[in-house]
Amino acid sequence: MRAPRETNLWLAWRLVIGRGWRRFTLVALFAVPVLLSAASLQVIGMLNLTGEQKVRSQLGGADLSVTAPGGGPSGPAVLPVPPAGAGQVLQGRSSPAFPLVLSGTTQQVGYRETDWSSPLASGLLRTLTGRLPAAADEIVLSRTLAEDNHLGPGDSVVFPWAPASAKDARVVGTVEDPTAYRARFAAGGPGLFARWDDHGHGALLGLATTWLVKTDPATGTGLANAARGRRWQVVTRASLSSARTLLDAQPGLLAVPGAAIVLFGAAAAFSLRMRRLNRQLGLLSAVGFSGDRLVRLARTGGAAAVTAGTAAGLVGGVLLGQAARPLVRQAVQRDLGAFSLPFTALGLLALGAVASGVAGIWLPTRAARTSSVRERLTRASRPTGRSRRRTVVAVTGALGGLALLFAAAQDAGVVGAVGSVLLVAAALAALPDALHLLARFAARLPLSGRFALRDLDRERRRPVAAIASSALAVVLAVGAATFVASQTERDRTSYVGSRHLDQVEVPLRYTEPSAAVLAAFRGAVGDTVPVEAVQSVVPKGAGPRTEGNRLSVPKAVLRAGPLQPGIVAVVDTGAQFRDLTGRTPTPREWAALTGQRVLVLDPDLPDGLTGAVLYAQTRREDPGLQVAVDTVRSDPVDPATLVQAKAVMTGAAARAKDLDVFTDGYRATLPATPPADLEERLGRALEPLGVPTSDLHVERGYRPPLPARWSVMLTIGAAVALLSAMTAVGGAAQELRPRLLLLRVIGFPGGVQRRVLAVQAAVIVGLAMLIGTLGGWLVAGSQLWPQHVPVVLPWPLVLATALGVTALAAAAAAALRPRTGTRLRER
Repeated sequence: MRAPRETNLWLAWRLVIGRGWRRFTLVALFAVPVLLSAASLQVIGMLNLTGEQKVRSQLGGADLSVTAPGGGPSGPAVLPVPPAGAGQVLQGRSSPAFPLVLSGTTQQVGYRETDWSSPLASGLLRTLTGRLPAAADEIVLSRTLAEDNHLGPGDSVVFPWAPASAKDARVVGTVEDPTAYRARFAAGGPGLFARWDDHGHGALLGLATTWLVKTDPATGTGLANAARGRRWQVVTRASLSSARTLLDAQPGLLAVPGAAIVLFGAAAAFSLRMRRLNRQLGLLSAVGFSGDRLVRLARTGGAAAVTAGTAAGLVGGVLLGQAARPLVRQAVQRDLGAFSLPFTALGLLALGAVASGVAGIWLPTRAARTSSVRERLTRASRPTGRSRRRTVVAVTGALGGLALLFAAAQDAGVVGAVGSVLLVAAALAALPDALHLLARFAARLPLSGRFALRDLDRERRRPVAAIASSALAVVLAVGAATFVASQTERDRTSYVGSRHLDQVEVPLRYTEPSAAVLAAFRGAVGDTVPVEAVQSVVPKGAGPRTEGNRLSVPKAVLRAGPLQPGIVAVVDTGAQFRDLTGRTPTPREWAALTGQRVLVLDPDLPDGLTGAVLYAQTRREDPGLQVAVDTVRSDPVDPATLVQAKAVMTGAAARAKDLDVFTDGYRATLPATPPADLEERLGRALEPLGVPTSDLHVERGYRPPLPARWSVMLTIGAAVALLSAMTAVGGAAQELRPRLLLLRVIGFPGGVQRRVLAVQAAVIVGLAMLIGTLGGWLVAGSQLWPQHVPVVLPWPLVLATALGVTALAAAAAAALRPRTGTRLRER
């Protein structure tokens, strides 16, 4: 005869947890959230490079780097503190926008140059084909740049500004940046830029000089402090190695949501399971089992299921995370962090899941003690306490709404988060009433719809459990998506471009204005698109300060009281004014312009200001020319206009002041979003006329890229929502199985059973998506409203996801129809 403890454990495992598919769904209910949370921890850990990987990719073999703007002289003498005699210094140059002629067009790419054979440069680049450049006429291209232009070792590239005798550089290999596989850059051998440089474009290229230094700690500290005093950028080995990762800073990032899903799932599942076990518990009571022993039996079974599910979820999550490593690398296109187990986060997840699961089963299992034998054997119903639940819903919702209002008024993000959680809780508490309303309106539906909705109303705990366990995952996914979309929209709307949206400008840096250039430009953008000349005021007889660069001609600037000096644009027609400002001039403004006055666009111009002058300096050594002008303040203009000019005047007014009008280029305003290949078309048309493609400017607005970290986390959130919903629907279908078998026995075809399951799955997942979407929007809003950031819900993404998940859940549930030969068991 078995010992009582062994008997309790055996009964708990066989009776409470069940057998077959029921056991699987119950354990999966606990395992799936833990599995996905553990896998997410693994993925997030991969996205954070280790300290040694960061040092290798940024410093190579050095101890620190010092970056100063400009091309800079060569040699270590320019460093604020000379390194110790045993130290090593490696100089390099870099530019974010470097023009190279590739595939017949001038393209702007990143540029890096140093002595790549030095040990200090080891690890900065990874060679894919060929070798790294070693001479001043050699260059390597990044994989993306080489593939896009069909180039490889043995080909050559051209620097358009180089002297004629040194334009070419031979490609000796392809490389990739370990931290950005898809980066478009070229890396030159030592001395290549000096061979190319014509000494007139250093500032235009945005060049920076970097010194990699390997020295003793004391000298390195002095060097870093002195460089920071000059406001130069300093990166040290210690700062990279000690940087905390996301999981280091927030080890409970995914442990808390995972444990919360387990809590809801456990409470919901065991609330329903205790009702399903009424008959079995009644039989055990009849043969002498006390109420306390039945409670221990139920809690032992629940704890066993939670523990088994948590253990399986942790192991499966770690394995799943590592299996996803190639997919993550493909998604983020860079090196991943070395394999490591986040023991702190996984430990918190395990403890939180077990504790939440036990807490979730604690209250529902009390039903094993409180119900009488008669109630268990006859399934006599108890009062539902509907009025008390509605009171809880009203009070919780009111408190949540007040908390959100307080948070919005007082900029209190924490209070807002609490308020949003209370509102979600109120919505979940109101679910039984929502299901009752659906059942009341089901009378006009076909048989399968009526049966599905009325069955949900009869057994409300089952759908409420499924909805609650899925809604939390949806809240997390929608909240993350809303937060990202809102931040992106804020960045987009606050962006001020150098031109108006959808404008295309062709600067004439190396060629004079001509009918040929204008015709080629019109042919590329369309003959119906208006093209205007971009003109400015210059001193009479002024020439370029840099040979070959006609845009280096000195411009006349307006000096008016407290205003910052600014360029004066020339507009001779209403079309030119509209091209510059984006609007039609008012009669007052046009009267001022035709009256040969200067129209000041800056809104800070004081009323009645006198003494404004146009200042022009032909050569740097000249004292400059000052011409008095009358000024009138314009009506308000947008920030993009102020980026281009501070004031406008007509060409006739400029010539009357003995100044010249200079044509900087041509500009067109497209009627719609510029096509993706517009730069390529313009380059083919204008490169033969001396206009490099790299000089063209197409204003497409600000489109901030979605960080790879957020892409991965949104994918994880969607997966959590889908799998949680599928697990809940599977459990619900299993509980509905006896009644579906009864329908089959009395003659209803299998199609009815499939439609019943599909309708119930669609209702469960649809309500979970609705509550989750509302909750995610509120959670994101509670954090964004205090920052005065408008909340933007990505409706296309949310709707597509909601409809897709609902349809997939309905289809999967229909496939769970009981088999015809399955034995019908009485309940």
